[in-house]
Amino acid sequence: MQCRWPTGILWVWIAGLMVCENVGAESTVGTDKIIKEAGETIEATKEYTVQQKEAIERKAHDEVVALQRQIVELRGKVTKASETTRAQLQKSLHDLEKKKDRAKERLDELKGATDAKWHEVQEGMTTALNELKQSYQKLLSHLP
Repeated sequence: MQCRWPTGILWVWIAGLMVCENVGAESTVGTDKIIKEAGETIEATKEYTVQQKEAIERKAHDEVVALQRQIVELRGKVTKASETTRAQLQKSLHDLEKKKDRAKERLDELKGATDAKWHEVQEGMTTALNELKQSYQKLLSHLP
């Protein structure tokens, strides 16, 4: 009687190697797919971030431009005020102009900011715009 154990073990071992090779090949394909999908996700995220950044920059620019127009209108109204009121309003208008210039500087910083600094600069832009709007409303409330 011949012992078939060594031949059987050999076939099991060969079959095991074949399975391991296939698992390795599938694993490489799966890994490549995951890497590709991760890269696509990163690109999509970057594109979305750029779009958001551009939208915020556009909105801030539009707000600064609108406030500049409103300041020009205020200048006309200030010249029509009485002398005593005009002096006080001129000072407030001068302060408003400074805040407008600061907001424009922040907008320029926002446009040139790197991705790492962008959120920090955006906060500064938002603060500058809010201060400008508040000063405008305050000055507007003092007009006759």
